[in-house]
Amino acid sequence: MDVAIFNLERDHRDLKDQLIEKFKDVLERGEYILGDEVRTFEEAFATYIGVKYAVGVGSGTDAIRIGGLACGLEKGDKFVTTPNTYISTAMSLSIHGLQPIFCDIELTTYNMDPQMLEDTLKKEKGIKLCIPVHLYGHPCMMDEILDICKRHGVMVMEDACQAHGSLYKDKKVGGLGDIGAFSFYPTKNLGCYGDGGIITTNSEKIYKKAEMLRIYGQSSKHVHEIEGFNSRLDEVQAALLSIKLKKLDSWNKKRRHIAWLYKRELDDAPVVLPHEAPWAYHIYHLYVIRVKERDKLMGYLKEKGITTLIHYPTPIHLQHVYKKLGYEKGAFPNSEKASEEILSLPMFPSMKEDEVLYVARSIREFYGLKV
Repeated sequence: MDVAIFNLERDHRDLKDQLIEKFKDVLERGEYILGDEVRTFEEAFATYIGVKYAVGVGSGTDAIRIGGLACGLEKGDKFVTTPNTYISTAMSLSIHGLQPIFCDIELTTYNMDPQMLEDTLKKEKGIKLCIPVHLYGHPCMMDEILDICKRHGVMVMEDACQAHGSLYKDKKVGGLGDIGAFSFYPTKNLGCYGDGGIITTNSEKIYKKAEMLRIYGQSSKHVHEIEGFNSRLDEVQAALLSIKLKKLDSWNKKRRHIAWLYKRELDDAPVVLPHEAPWAYHIYHLYVIRVKERDKLMGYLKEKGITTLIHYPTPIHLQHVYKKLGYEKGAFPNSEKASEEILSLPMFPSMKEDEVLYVARSIREFYGLKV
């Protein structure tokens, strides 16, 4: 049996006719940039997250970039995030001359460790923004992070690019800090058909600045108050996302069921399974296990026709592009340990039970366990 890590064609099969009809509708109306479809989707997504405002942009990377600049950060300012995330969390802002400072993770959820954040903010003066990442779909410990940041006068931007619909104490992530950033990359729990992203906030000031930044710093047509970018969620993507948003919660429930099956089948295996805190609603953008023999297991599963990936094999502080920051190997031991042991198993809403069982039982076979 061949099992892909994602299967977008199968995920979208039931919606295919609706998506094609909506595409035709947008095509025939001839309005492609910042029209009714974008406004409708922004309003719907803001309501879904539970915030006042949402600003559609060109990608998740741009959501972080424009979000950070909309918070007032300028060249030379510092921001803190974890090294255990995709590099765009840091690069979105560092490319504009902002300095990333890193804080290690805790190894239960692979998210920012609040105590280490406290230590970092005490040690490193001048940090303006904290970017906790709700990695793999599990929320960060936001009460602690928000309290620490408030005491230190630091704003909070949630990187929720992997956490569409994830809950922290029954509240949607992306609406807990000063600002949230989401990606609609095709493989996300809510993905479009190309690149896309969105910014969420309750701040009218941040909202208005983000709106200007996404369209050349323009406050009204041909009136440019600040330097900005060309980063707009287009009409086609917004229209298709509006259809898919209605399916997001049911798709997340299917992911959670798949995670339950994996746990049932692998609970006695010598692997570290994903953890869900009692206050969390994990939406399993990725199903990530941790194993000592990661590369051998990955090779074995490949032979069995099972695709796996590593999210992410090199912590950001050890990437060549950030060598200039002066971090050495060993600086963030938890992030480094995770990068050597994590393995993402197949996970997508339309994954069939026999596929889940095949993956799980192949792992059991690798360890010589009863199948």
